[in-house]
Amino acid sequence: MMRNIKIIALSLAILSLSACTTPVIEHFYRLNYPVAALSTAEPKYELLIASVKLPDAVNRPQLVIQKSATESLVSDEQRWVAPLDEQITQALIAHLRTQLPEAWMSSEASAGTVASANLPRYHLKIQIDQLLIQSGDQLTLEATWLLQDGSRKLLKRDRNVFTIRLNGQGYEAVAPAVSEAVLQLSSQLVKTVQSNSKLATGSN
Repeated sequence: MMRNIKIIALSLAILSLSACTTPVIEHFYRLNYPVAALSTAEPKYELLIASVKLPDAVNRPQLVIQKSATESLVSDEQRWVAPLDEQITQALIAHLRTQLPEAWMSSEASAGTVASANLPRYHLKIQIDQLLIQSGDQLTLEATWLLQDGSRKLLKRDRNVFTIRLNGQGYEAVAPAVSEAVLQLSSQLVKTVQSNSKLATGSN
């Protein structure tokens, strides 16, 4: 009897040690966006992405999944390869550069380059009011944005809600859905820019 107890205890210790030494596999995700070809068109104005702000609850290294209306799941093994607000900023710049060849695209970090020094400048401020990723179901991105001229005078304010179905049950479906939502957001930003008469003429 005593021998059996010792064998069981030893087996449990081995299993516990095996569990402790099993390496944790981290998965990293990035947004998908195009690498725009160098445009030969002469830019008419500079469009500066002044800021892209996300709620603190989702602007973190880990993917945040909404399990229910009151519960979120955060896994240390499922992470963004770079800060999500930075990835969204870079994705928007890439999409806008493709869709607005007459604009010299820049961010706050690259503003004031020699290439854009003599161009009239406009600012886009983007606020992601909500980013909900519902497990195995859909993603909802709600955004508000402002278009301002070089003196920060408000030219237009707009908002929209984008709903994307997740193409799968796992974490790997999240980054493509966020990428699609950002692409749809960029198309709405283009409409805002193109509807402004000042930008149409390149004046300030």
